[in-house]
Amino acid sequence: MNSQEAKEILLLYRPGTADERDPEFAAALDLAGSDPELQEWLQQHCAMQRTLRERFRQIPVPEGLKQQILSERKTHTSSMLRRRPAVFAAVAGLLLLLLALGQFYPRLTQPDRFSDFRNRMARIVLREYPKMDLETDDLNAMRKFLSQQQAPGNYAMPNGLTQAKGTGCAVLDWRGQKVSMVCFDSGRKSDPNDSSDLFLFVIDRKAVPHGPSSKPRFSQLNRLATLSWTEGDKTYILGGYGDEAFIRGYL
Repeated sequence: MNSQEAKEILLLYRPGTADERDPEFAAALDLAGSDPELQEWLQQHCAMQRTLRERFRQIPVPEGLKQQILSERKTHTSSMLRRRPAVFAAVAGLLLLLLALGQFYPRLTQPDRFSDFRNRMARIVLREYPKMDLETDDLNAMRKFLSQQQAPGNYAMPNGLTQAKGTGCAVLDWRGQKVSMVCFDSGRKSDPNDSSDLFLFVIDRKAVPHGPSSKPRFSQLNRLATLSWTEGDKTYILGGYGDEAFIRGYL
């Protein structure tokens, strides 16, 4: 787990709650303890969470609102209409808090960075390992299937991947954009339960602004080594269980 992945997990962390005992947050919190920059971010996040919690508690509940919600009588409906300004004031307060939260977490209002896309694809492989939509070693059949699903099918596959055996493909989603995942078996998997250990992700380059250049960019994400590049109208990520030398052997 790197710092960016830890931040994505800790965005849901609520200090002073049962989250502190949740194993899902344990690794991210441990990393924050040894990463000064991440620790500073976490302190700001916790401070914002406490502020939001206190502000929500301070929002006044219009008198009689509970009874009005539970009641179906017209007299109570009329009473609710008279108190509508108070309800509007409460809603306005909530909107202001949400705007403040967006200012504090700019990455929530700028969600399409390439690093977010790359990290999400890596997590799919490392944590979820999605079921393939089509299991086959026929690369042409994969292209045809992906194109039929309106996912990128006319991709340029690295020559080095011809060394590996195709195992299947799947169509993934990235914020409304379809992603093609093409899977391969290098023949040297460390875990016999894994049907694949090489993964090629393809997406329309317009869906991930500020993506990589044509020169493959290396990044190690946990045990997954990745190379990212852009060619034509597509952006690519090639990932595999290994190190930089391993993954570059498949370009």
